[in-house]
Amino acid sequence: MKKISLYSFVLLAVLAFTACTQDSDVENKQTKTTLFIENFTDNTDGTTLDTPGWTNYAQIGTYKFTEEVFKGDGYAQFTAFQSQANLRQDLNVAWLISPAFDMDKQEGETLVFQSAHAFLSSADNTLELMVSTDYDGNIANFNQSSWVSIPAKTPTVFNDFYEYVNSGAIDLSGFKGTLHFAFKYKGSGVNQNLDCTYQIDNIRLYY
Repeated sequence: MKKISLYSFVLLAVLAFTACTQDSDVENKQTKTTLFIENFTDNTDGTTLDTPGWTNYAQIGTYKFTEEVFKGDGYAQFTAFQSQANLRQDLNVAWLISPAFDMDKQEGETLVFQSAHAFLSSADNTLELMVSTDYDGNIANFNQSSWVSIPAKTPTVFNDFYEYVNSGAIDLSGFKGTLHFAFKYKGSGVNQNLDCTYQIDNIRLYY
């Protein structure tokens, strides 16, 4: 495990905004180095997400994360709800997997992101942050990799629709080797308690 000074945790200043507004484009005003930023600025509205470096994977069901744009602001979205009843699937488990990061090149890695929901009515309809250090980047080998759930703040039923929630500063400094993080959605298109929409934006990895 890397030893991290208490002073290495300086919270990222995040401007609060409502969902799907122009990116606040969170700026690190502290003396931190940005390792990775993803604002989904090149999105094409309503298409399957194919942002370079990311893997968009339907583990159960066939639906994947999509690219969405609202008032010029791009974001990643997943919903189990389909407007036509015959298209709704019993279970959806979808992953949006990040590029690879070499965690041995720096110390004090911290991740932040923002997420929002619409029509969330059950805690069983989940958006999780997952991390792996043995996923090799080849989706064909996904089932041979191990993933752990990392605590992060995500929307609850008490948040308003499309209200972005700040994840908080997520400490990834204890991981070594090659790391991928991922957003995992679990829901159902036929159960009204599990068919919500989740949105993800303003992802930052810094140290």
